[in-house]
Amino acid sequence: MMKTRVVDMDMDYLDEVLSIERACFRDPWPCSAFVNELRHPWSRFRVAGLPADADRLRVLQGFIICWQLPGDLHLLNLAVEPRYRRMGTGSLMLLGALDEFAAAGGGLVNLEVRQSNLAARKMYTAHGFAQVGCRPGYYRRQKEDAIVMTRKMSKAGGRRNRAGA
Repeated sequence: MMKTRVVDMDMDYLDEVLSIERACFRDPWPCSAFVNELRHPWSRFRVAGLPADADRLRVLQGFIICWQLPGDLHLLNLAVEPRYRRMGTGSLMLLGALDEFAAAGGGLVNLEVRQSNLAARKMYTAHGFAQVGCRPGYYRRQKEDAIVMTRKMSKAGGRRNRAGA
């Protein structure tokens, strides 16, 4: 059985990323938002999927986009194509981002998640995130609140850190 890998995003994957985004979200990001993320030096944009060879993926399963700054990691977007959910792809991408952040010195990790997205909230909680607030009406088209979740990470601990550590 082939093992899912996470690699840096490049323009060759853009059509598949857009397809996953549309399949996962009622208010998908426009193409320009993804292209812009590839230009920011603080943006960490990774894709996950089944490998075609040592450098390329042949089947994209998901993607993650984070902003990594000194002492701060903000998760902007994480999506897994619906047929690949509950297989560990989201956790694999999240843990990779957390490990990279810890290796860079760690700090505070934060994100917003739809109040109705119970599966995502459960995954984040399982990886040490705690709810710290709410942003009323954050998702404007659906008039839905965002749950704000955070966790602290030290340089030494990597993925083993937990909220408040």
